[in-house]
Parts: sequence; structure tokens; C-alpha cells
Amino acid sequence: MKLPRIISVCIFLLCFVFSPLFIFADEYVTFEGDVDIGATVNEDTFSTVEVFPGSVEIMERATVIVTIRDGNYAPLPNHYIELIASGLDFTQPTNPSNSQGRISVEVFSDTPGTYSICANDITDGSLTITILDCVTLYVTPVASPTLVAEPIYTQGITNSLFWNSLGSNYQYDIEVSVYNDFSVVKQSSGWLGGTMFEFGNLSNEVMYFYRVMARNSYGGESAWSNIVYSVQDSEDPVIQLISVSDVEENNTVEWESGYEVEVVYRVEDNLSLESTEFLCVKRDGSKYPCGTTTENGGMYTTMIRLSELEKDGIAYLFTDYTFCVEASDSVGNEAELCDIELSIPEWSDPGDPTEPDDPDPPAPIPTLIVRVIRGIIDTTRGILTDAFGGLENDELDGINTAVTIATFTVSLSSLLGGLVYIPIYLFELFLGLLSWLGLRKRGVLSGYVYESGTKDPVSQAVVRVYDLEKKLVWTDVTGSRGFFNLAIPDGKYKIEVTSNTCSFPSKIIFGKTDFPLENVYLGDVFSVENGIIPEFSVPLDSLELKGITRFMIAVRSRLAVVIKILSPLLFLFGLVFSVYTYYNNPDILNLLICILYIPSFILVTKALFAKGLDYGVVTQEGGGVLNNISVGLRDVEYKKIVGKRVTDGKGRYRFIVDEGVYNIEVLDTEYEVVSVEQKDVEKISDGSMVVALDVLVKRIVVEK
Repeated sequence: MKLPRIISVCIFLLCFVFSPLFIFADEYVTFEGDVDIGATVNEDTFSTVEVFPGSVEIMERATVIVTIRDGNYAPLPNHYIELIASGLDFTQPTNPSNSQGRISVEVFSDTPGTYSICANDITDGSLTITILDCVTLYVTPVASPTLVAEPIYTQGITNSLFWNSLGSNYQYDIEVSVYNDFSVVKQSSGWLGGTMFEFGNLSNEVMYFYRVMARNSYGGESAWSNIVYSVQDSEDPVIQLISVSDVEENNTVEWESGYEVEVVYRVEDNLSLESTEFLCVKRDGSKYPCGTTTENGGMYTTMIRLSELEKDGIAYLFTDYTFCVEASDSVGNEAELCDIELSIPEWSDPGDPTEPDDPDPPAPIPTLIVRVIRGIIDTTRGILTDAFGGLENDELDGINTAVTIATFTVSLSSLLGGLVYIPIYLFELFLGLLSWLGLRKRGVLSGYVYESGTKDPVSQAVVRVYDLEKKLVWTDVTGSRGFFNLAIPDGKYKIEVTSNTCSFPSKIIFGKTDFPLENVYLGDVFSVENGIIPEFSVPLDSLELKGITRFMIAVRSRLAVVIKILSPLLFLFGLVFSVYTYYNNPDILNLLICILYIPSFILVTKALFAKGLDYGVVTQEGGGVLNNISVGLRDVEYKKIVGKRVTDGKGRYRFIVDEGVYNIEVLDTEYEVVSVEQKDVEKISDGSMVVALDVLVKRIVVEK
């Protein structure tokens, strides 16, 4: 009777060892006999949990997908799950899995962190099966925008702030406060979509602090950005005249050229005075700097020689003169005082004038001209005799030779300087290529901001345009290529540029040319007429540019201007001196030196009157230029348009293309070409050519 029980025990042990081969999920196995054996599996290794995307910003939704599968990885529909995701906001699903065995749940969090997401199969209410596959969701904070640095002082009672864009799905809120901890907020923009905001009604001489935050489309907010600050300056400098000295015994006819008149005045600014200039006013209203000025604690003293004053005719002074003092502060506020006056006593003859018995008749005009020329020659010879009359002939010959060599060298250098127009052509060709490829910003391209030392573009520079009433009328930010655009009406304006890495205006570049760039802008007033906006090259000085490098760039910029000025002056002096030397010592060497001035004259003339850039002009029958007209250049051999230009406000255009045969066409369907100017095109040393021919067009009349 004990044998069956022993057999039952053995069967139990065998079943215990091999039970994983027979038991699945919630299935039961029962052996008949005296002993019943059962087991339950509550872990699921076949189902999966996934999250898309795996990383989101705060408040951004992520989708969790749970897929229920059986032991053969086949989907199990109509199963219910319970989502386990501590720290995440979500709603437990109430619907069962679909025909693909999937259930989707949206989750999010307002707190950055790492979150684990798991799930349980709760289809059998009495049994919870844990799905072993879990997934991790990363919730990141919204990135903070970065405010563009502000200058120390800002003009007026408004201020425009700029910051970087995080993308099209973000809004921004910017605040201003007089406290750096923003314990009290003066103004707030509210949520807006742009990356610029202008605050108004700011107070003079007050430092304001600014910060900005971002918000994504789900409502998740970033931390506050960096804090920038600026002091508002809406007051002009104050100029006060103290005294003007008299001219003592000097009068309009008899006066000492070296006698000095003293003008004392005070110039003050509420924050930061930038510059002060003393100007003489001519009879026509124009002004020019004059006098020598010294400053001591806001008190200025200008000494003006009588020889600096404008003359009535050849040598007489006027009876009255007017002077101006102009001052500006560091943000561009300007003041002017122009009621400074100086009186010169009229000359009077102490004796009674006597009339000659037989006055000579006035000389005829040719005789007067001869007298004037003779007087100039005699005066020049007298000056040269006073300066060099004590020198021997061999010393005069040596000076004459040295001056001639210097004149010829400077003239040749000035002529060779014209070769720099080749880089200008290449630079224009490069800009044209960018426009053709669609890489150059469309619209009214009005300037190029670059670093004065390297000529590299300056990006993220803020360009502000003010009218003469100090009102901000336009702002733009340069792109990666340094370009900016303007869209302003006719009028007079000034441009200011601010950058984190550079200063404006340039103190290194001098003049209107910084080869290969033209029309250099250094902060002066410019005009917009007939809708034509000048294209400027705006140099900025790198804040890291110091020492010998800065000095060499400044010397190089000024050298081109000096050569242009020095060339005609040296030529004139050398020519006069060579004639004077030949007059005193008429030998063959001095005669050859005089002859040498013929080629030198040619070099100077070419340097002074070098031809600028050539343009073609599109005009219509009956007169008048056509602007905003599309002009195309078609290759005759390949029958394709190789270039397109739009005429500017003066109807101008130009092409720089490879050498070949082309036809000029007007691409606007309202006009047709009547004639094209017949002349040889200009060739460039690199093998290309400039097409700039005048084109006459007429409007096409459509018959009804």
C-alpha cells in the first residue's frame, strides 16, 4: 500500500524540476492522483515599453507606447495596463490594447530630471503581471536666451534690446528694472514672438537692467537670461561762453598776422562728454576748424590768429566774424553755440586823401593778367631767393635732384595705387555671385560691417539709424557675412553700430577708401535722395587690436591719402624749384631735370583723375532713367542667361563676366530694347570683362 505514495512523491519531484517547460503566464497544470500540483507566473518578458521622443523639455509631451505580446511575440489585444512613472504627469489608460496589442499614454513634467517608466498587465483583476521592460525619459530645462550686450550709455529715453532666437516655437518675455535683482520690475514686454523689444519712457541719467526668458509652446519656461545694463542719456551737452578778447591796435587793413584772440568757454555734459570742436564761420555759412584749443577741468581756451580768419579780397579783414563751438557726448547728443562774435575796427587814414591831377586810366584786362602773373612769379622767386639764395649752385643742384626723384617716386606710387581697383572688381564679382546663387540677402543691401584689421565680416552687430532729431528710425543685426539692410525714406541720417567684440567708429581707418572696400562710413551724416540708399563699408576696431599691429594698420590707411595729397604738392614745388635752379644755373643737368617733369606730370594727372567704376544706364524713349528694371545678359553661343541685374535708383547696372559674346536683354515684359551703346567693353587683368553699356528701351503698347 505504500508503493503508490512513493511513486507520487517521485512524480512530484520530476514535475518540480521540469515545470518551466510546461507553465506559461496564467495557465495551470494539474496531475490526477492523491497530490495536486499548481504554479503561477506574474512576470512578462515578451511585452515592451517605449517612449517617443526619449528627451523632451519641461511641459513638452512624450508618448509612451506599451505593446502586449504572448510567448510567441504575437500581439495580444484587449489587455489592460497600469503605467508606473513616478514624478511624471499623465492619465492612466482606460482603454484596452488595440489589434496590434498597443496602448498609448502621453506623459510630461514641469521639473527637469531623469524618469523611469514601467507598466503592469492588469487584465486579470486578481493577478498583476509585471512587464519587465522599462524605459527612461529625460526631461530638460528650456534653454535661456542670451541678450546682446548694451553700451554703457544709451541715447534718449528709449532703448531697443536684442537677443538670440531659440526657434519658431518659442515666445519671450523681457523685463527692465532699476535694481539688478529685479525686486521691482519697471516694465515687461509680455510674451512676444520676436527677438527685439523697445522700452520707452525711460528716465535720463538712470541705469537700467534688462533680462529675458523663453517659453516653449507647451508652457515650459526657461530660467532668466544674462543681465545687461545701460544708462539713459537724453540731455545735450551745455556750452557757456565766458569771454572773447579784443584785437587792440589791429584793424581791417593794418594788422599783425601772428596776433591771437582768446576765446574762453565752458563745456559740460551730464554723463560723458565725447568731443568739443571750435569752428570759424565763413561768409557763405560754411565752417572750418580753427585756432589752438586747450582744456582744463571743463574750461576751454581757444587762441585764434588773425591770419587764420577769412579775408576780404587779398589781405583785408572783415569788420566782424562769427565762431561756433560744437560738442557731443558719448551717445551722440549734440550741442552748438554759434553766437560767438569778434569785431575788427575799420581802418581810417589819419590824413585827408588827395586826388591826383591826372589819374592814370585803368589798364586793359590783358595787361592786368600779365601783371598778376608777373607778380606771382616775382613773389615766388622772392620767396625762393629768401629761402635758398644763400646756397651755392652745387647745393641747389643737389636739392633739385633729390626733390625731383622724390616727386617722380611719389607720383609713380600714386599711379600704381590705382591697381587696387582690381580687388574691388573681384569683390563686386563675389557679391554678384552670392546674389545669383541666392546666398546674398535680398532687399536693399545697404552695408557691410567688417573688422578694420582683418577685413573679416562682423556678425551679430546691431546697426541703428537715427534721424537728425536723434530719433531711432531703423534697426538691423548683421548676419554671418556682415551684411545689413536699410529701408528708410528720403532724409538725412546717422548710423551707429554696436558689437561685443569691436568699437565704432573706427579710429584706425582714415578717409573714404579702405581697399578693396569703398565708401567707408565713419559716423558722419548721410542723405537718402530719390529712394537711393548709399551702400556703406563700416569698419569696426577689434577690442583686442593693440600695440604695433593697430599702429601699422593706421599708418597703412593714412599712407594712401598722404600719397594722393603729397603727389601734386611735391610736383608743384619740384617744378617751380627746378625752374628756379635752372634760372640761377642754366646747365644741361638742370635742363634735363626740367624735361623729366613731363612724364611726372602725366603720372600725377593719371593718379588724380583715375577713372572710377563704370556703369551702364537704362533709359526710356522720351527721356528719363528706369530704376528697378531687370537687365539680363544672354550668352550668344549657349543661348542662356548668364547674369541678371536690377537697376538702382539712377537706372545703373553692370556685369563682370568671362570674356565672350553676349546680348543685353530687358527681362521686364513691359519694355523692349531699342538700341544698345556701341563701344569697346573694359577688360580686366584676370581675363574677365565689364559689361556696362547704355541701353535705350521703349514701353510695349498692347493693342486692345
